[in-house]
Amino acid sequence: MKRVRLGVIGVGALGQHHARIVAGLPDVELAAVVDSREAQGRMVAEKHSTRWFASPGELHGLVDGVIVAVPTTAHQAVARSFLEQGTAVLVEKPLADSLDAAVSLRNIARFRRSLLQVGHVERFNPAFELLREKIGRPLHIRCQRYSPYTFRSTDIGVVHDLMIHDIDLVLALTGGSVERVESFGAVAIGPHEDLANARLQLSGGVLVDLAVSRINPVVERSIQVWSTSGYASADLQTRKVTCWKPCVALATNPGMVHDIVSVTPNPLSLKEEVFSKWIQREEFQASSADALTAELQNFVDCIRTGEQPRVSGDAAVAAMDVADRVLEGMSGWSWQSAGPLRDVRRAA
Repeated sequence: MKRVRLGVIGVGALGQHHARIVAGLPDVELAAVVDSREAQGRMVAEKHSTRWFASPGELHGLVDGVIVAVPTTAHQAVARSFLEQGTAVLVEKPLADSLDAAVSLRNIARFRRSLLQVGHVERFNPAFELLREKIGRPLHIRCQRYSPYTFRSTDIGVVHDLMIHDIDLVLALTGGSVERVESFGAVAIGPHEDLANARLQLSGGVLVDLAVSRINPVVERSIQVWSTSGYASADLQTRKVTCWKPCVALATNPGMVHDIVSVTPNPLSLKEEVFSKWIQREEFQASSADALTAELQNFVDCIRTGEQPRVSGDAAVAAMDVADRVLEGMSGWSWQSAGPLRDVRRAA
């Protein structure tokens, strides 16, 4: 099998992990790493016995694909040059720093028939994959994603930094379009929004609540789904998936609860039976497989086969479109007395 030659552009906090994983993939060559910081670039290159370049342009003709892990504001310029050459590109999320830029990259990939994958890594989280198997048709979804302030990704706000993960997961679960958006956000450390809440109404009547913060003392990443088959939740950190479903008799005849009460001498005793006899609980532990490795393997497989990646340019643009609508909804809301959030962000 021919070795796939990959280059990693930007080997900072996240990019160095891309380089480490790529260097260990079977039948894949880490052909080079690129970073404008010579010391950082050389250090990562030496660790994985590859070459360092200071400029992305030096990779043209040397690789079959590139992984773009530079700051979001540089995504469009870096990714575009490779897509125009027909080179496969995996861009870290978000695809670009604006919806127009994201659409432009998607369109170039279409025109040049170049492979474009976007790093919404939670799609490869085994807990999310297991949750997807356990639910019926979603009716209501709630996502929470909290983390401490890491002083990374300060060029974008929490909507593009964190919430876009959950927007992508919701769109993947439902396959629906967003018809209405309500949102609130606030700047705490700045210069962009550090916490945000949004309610989405999707086609088909599905309601979605999203809450994100990057000024939380502890990490939390969870998703709860109320569906036609019951309730299921996934802790994307511990990878535990819990499902609650009514017993078969109750599911087929919800009205029987009245019969149960009428034949029970002390109805208060039924409270102890609700979560054992009538509503049944199952807990599953998802695989410990590394999601970033699975994402990169998907990229390599698509280079070899020509198939579309799990997270395509179209999917990334759809998530960016919803994120823009969430930000637009924040324009009239902020806890700061200085004025609307949009004004605070522009002033920065």
